[in-house]
Amino acid sequence: MTARRTTDRAGPADGWTAADLVVGVGARPGVDAAEILALVDAALRELGVPAGAVRLLATVAARRDEAGIVAAADHHHWPVAGYPPARLATVDVPHPSAAVRAALGLPGVAEAACLLPLDPHPAAPRPILLLPKRAGRRATIAVARHPTPTQAAPSPKSPPSPRGR
Repeated sequence: MTARRTTDRAGPADGWTAADLVVGVGARPGVDAAEILALVDAALRELGVPAGAVRLLATVAARRDEAGIVAAADHHHWPVAGYPPARLATVDVPHPSAAVRAALGLPGVAEAACLLPLDPHPAAPRPILLLPKRAGRRATIAVARHPTPTQAAPSPKSPPSPRGR
């Protein structure tokens, strides 16, 4: 992964306790920030979460510095991660795209980028697709939650205490 920049924020607003969402973005060259922001804002409204719940925007490396993607991320102070196509190709996407396969040789960008684990450790919790891809004219987005080990693990239960023994 290559990150364009980093941010240093306090926890998200509106009671959301962790910035654990990743928004995957697939885009055609020349996409504008307004289209991406409209897709992302609609997705966050649908999920009922604030913009502060987003950890980063993720895309294919060739689009990491696309002006519309950068401007959309800057609007919310999110970093942008660009992944090599070979890494995105390792992710099973639930809704593959024939157009993306023809153009990039990948089954998809938006879902693959948001589902690519941020923690490569095999025991780390796997990302969960919260919102499958949503397409606009020149961009597609998808949203996944990347739980931390403490968010993913069920709370330990104490064994029943022996009574009257």
